[in-house]
Amino acid sequence: MHLLLRDGALLSSPVPVPADAEGARALAALYAAPELPPGAVHVRAMMTTTIDGAIAGADGTSGSLHDPDDSFLFSVLRALADVVLVGASTVRAEDYRSVRGREDLLRPSLRPGGAPRPALAIWSRSGELPDYLDPDQPTYLLTPSAGAKDAARRSGLPAAQVLAADSPQEAVEALAARGMRLIQAEGGPSALARLAEAELLDELCFTTAHRTVGGPSPRVLDGAAHETRWTLESLLLGEGATLSRYRRA
Repeated sequence: MHLLLRDGALLSSPVPVPADAEGARALAALYAAPELPPGAVHVRAMMTTTIDGAIAGADGTSGSLHDPDDSFLFSVLRALADVVLVGASTVRAEDYRSVRGREDLLRPSLRPGGAPRPALAIWSRSGELPDYLDPDQPTYLLTPSAGAKDAARRSGLPAAQVLAADSPQEAVEALAARGMRLIQAEGGPSALARLAEAELLDELCFTTAHRTVGGPSPRVLDGAAHETRWTLESLLLGEGATLSRYRRA
């Protein structure tokens, strides 16, 4: 994998990024969250697409679109996040048993909130969560206040880990109030669209897999129309994927 663009500027020559501990540290520095004032949060979205815009492969999951370069960066970004935010349907379809990221980046903590490991926050109205989740993983349920009591009972989570939120803004505020300042949103498309519509996304990290799959796959953002302008911050080129990072203009 090679770095072609950094801080919005093309490099005079590509910089190799090896798939080892040294490369992981380089990516951690490249993708570090900006310095945040007290109480502020940074919301990063991360998704994988194909050249023809699909976000799922033939098996219906995004996992089948990953390649070694994408997986390498994915492990780095998870280690940098205070919390991974994801919709319940995505949790049920994909593998979310652990969101720790790279072990060699967990200590000392590079997360703005300083927690020993990333947490998992799941958006769900019903509170019905898969039973394969790591019991040692800090897991939070974000659910509408009207049905929070029933959702909490179904989830099996302690009351302190059930957060009532009636809007994306309230969800982000609830996580921030618990010290989670770098929020990595990983989908699905309707969850990302809600964040985008509320103008809560600060950064987009896209992996474009060098393949096409056709079919009826939804878009990265599947929601109401809106318009937001972005600037290209960095660009990495791997053998099987292009990895781009955008910041909100």
